[in-house]
Amino acid sequence: MGKRHHVHVYATVRVKVAVDADDHAQAMRRADHLLFDNGFAVRLTPNADAVVDAEYADEVTGYLVDEADDPEHLRSRSYGPDYEPQAGGR
Repeated sequence: MGKRHHVHVYATVRVKVAVDADDHAQAMRRADHLLFDNGFAVRLTPNADAVVDAEYADEVTGYLVDEADDPEHLRSRSYGPDYEPQAGGR
């Protein structure tokens, strides 16, 4: 058997946050405020013996903004980490 290795897997975690906002830009900023201003608001708990630790990687790779009164998601949009709409991002 080989030597033990600790592998840090930087996996993206999707966190759905409910906020009230006037537009998509404000909604993303409010979600960031709720998630990051007082430490990451979601706990990652290892659930397998081999998983030694899990924590947030301090990186946002993008956003998907859904409007709650739009059950068909016709006004949903995808944005990059800079809050800019992504090409073809519906």
